[in-house]
Amino acid sequence: MYIKPSKTFKLSKTTKRRMASIVDPVERHAYKNAMIQAQIASEIVIKHKEKSDRPQGTAQYQTNDTGTASTSA
Repeated sequence: MYIKPSKTFKLSKTTKRRMASIVDPVERHAYKNAMIQAQIASEIVIKHKEKSDRPQGTAQYQTNDTGTASTSA
């Protein structure tokens, strides 16, 4: 999946420094595109659904002598 960078996108200085050491223009272009995609993907915020207000259960738990929990029947 290709994500297009916005107008205000700035490539990190570390990536630019690393690109300066790559002599082959084809390899440098491939590296640059991969780093742009990685940087954009790392900035995406995943939205989570809010938890519902339903009760989580009605079991009455008791702790045994061994520290494990059991339900009272």
